[in-house]
Amino acid sequence: DAELIEFMRTANVVSMKAAPKGITNPRKTLLEKDGLRMNAIFRAISEEKDSAQMAGGKRELFFRDDYIFENAAYELSLMLGMENVPPAVLRRVNSERGSLQVWVENCMDEGKRQKEKILPPDIRRWNEQMQLMKFFDQLVYNTDRNVGNILIDKEWKVWLIDHTRAFRRHDNLQSPESLVEIERGIWEKLLALDEQTLKTRLKPYLRGFEIDGLLKRRKKIIEHYRAEIAKRGESEVIREVQ
Repeated sequence: DAELIEFMRTANVVSMKAAPKGITNPRKTLLEKDGLRMNAIFRAISEEKDSAQMAGGKRELFFRDDYIFENAAYELSLMLGMENVPPAVLRRVNSERGSLQVWVENCMDEGKRQKEKILPPDIRRWNEQMQLMKFFDQLVYNTDRNVGNILIDKEWKVWLIDHTRAFRRHDNLQSPESLVEIERGIWEKLLALDEQTLKTRLKPYLRGFEIDGLLKRRKKIIEHYRAEIAKRGESEVIREVQ
């Protein structure tokens, strides 16, 4: 990751073009340095409203859609020991400030998988990855998870992108009932997350009340899993890595 991040920070921009999908005008960006090339996705969206009407008809208060949340999501994923949020950096491109994130090559999205009725080769692993996604989305209060931003590579690893509408200030969980199990390593890192570490590492990307909301949701997620352990037993809730 460190090499990828340094490359994205310092490589020359060869070309930019509109990404195939995305309503916030993300751009596929070709980078080059020392004879090496790689693709990245550049997002520059930065909007804020007291209230906004969502596509499904629901109205959201304190709406914010911001590229900087991509970097917050990546940093938080590292703190949790996750490896499925692509590396992202802040960078100014052609005088425009935004976020560059590694482009996940040779993948399909969940929309295509469902449309073509492609079954995962390992259902158990697939369900485990879906549980990880749901956990992360509850923690960051992601309001924009959809079949277009769940990417699946050739090894059937799930990559999570598009977090520009996450990190809300709300202290509630959107759907705690979706949290059935959690991997032990991530559970232990969630328990170990402390307020000072979160504030130090996420301060460049999040405002104080957004970090406060994250801390309160962390507490509620921990309480949820502990209640599930009390009901079903630890072995049914805390999954050991195979």
